Amino acid sequence: MITGLHHTGLAVHDLDAAIAFYSVEQAFRLVSRFEVANTAENRALLQVENAAAQAALLIGTLGGLELFEFAAGRAADSPDRAVYAAGIRHICLQTAISDHLYDSMVTAGAGTHARPSGLGTGNSYVYIRDPEDNLIELEGTPWAPQAARRPWFAHTALVTPDIARLAQFYAQLTGSAVLRQGSFGPDNKFDVVAGIADVRFKGAWLRLANAELEFWEYDHPRTTLVERRNAVAPGWNHLCFESDDIDADHSRLLGLGVELHTPPHLVGSARVFFGRDPDGNIFEVLQPGPEARMTIATMLAEAEGHAVDAARIAFRAAVAG
Repeated sequence: MITGLHHTGLAVHDLDAAIAFYSVEQAFRLVSRFEVANTAENRALLQVENAAAQAALLIGTLGGLELFEFAAGRAADSPDRAVYAAGIRHICLQTAISDHLYDSMVTAGAGTHARPSGLGTGNSYVYIRDPEDNLIELEGTPWAPQAARRPWFAHTALVTPDIARLAQFYAQLTGSAVLRQGSFGPDNKFDVVAGIADVRFKGAWLRLANAELEFWEYDHPRTTLVERRNAVAPGWNHLCFESDDIDADHSRLLGLGVELHTPPHLVGSARVFFGRDPDGNIFEVLQPGPEARMTIATMLAEAEGHAVDAARIAFRAAVAG
């Protein structure tokens, strides 16, 4: 069974610089650095010709990042990273309503086209670009608990040419129902956040224990198709879901006809396998080893993670009531 969204993967040109950027305001903290060897097993796991990489695992409140500097990355074609391009498009960090995280990340080298603004929901929103042009959403919330002294991970977003198909795929993969969906725009408030004139799009959300998956299909500009994801190419390159029974999840996904790269393999103390969603995006399923410092359970039990989770549950209950 899938227990949550363990981390989002990002291929970068400069690992040290990426670690430094994503550590701004303690958004993420380094757990480990490791080397990925160019072995036949690793090439099969990732479906790449050269798997050699330096990598790092970072933990944040309620979610993690896995950063890769692939030896073959600089020679790989860079995928389209427009807001409306299909693929794993951004991660979202939440805080209390404040421009503090935005200002800190811009000072650290992030690109921006606007300052945080509202959409009439009570939250504030802004899209920024990290120093390698990867999209990040910063969202201010009115329900942020006082105990939350760091930003927290809220969701990973995927853009797709077929939102119904992709949302249903991840509902099957995770065993979680699509929570809500809707159509948005035209409205200048959305134009300001997206940095696009007359933007119109459909959205859907799927909630896991620690975070959400967000899906977008753009009607204007029309979502652009991208080639099947190459793991070594720069940019957001995979989603990782934690499992409490990886063999059962592997068998279940095979039975559903999902494309999987390999059977589960032991990587360090964890067991993992990778596969593809219907758009060609890469996902990973991971069952942590018994000594793992980063699991969905530990993230939810950590003091700030627990405080955020309790505050958002209370907020959702109040809205629903």
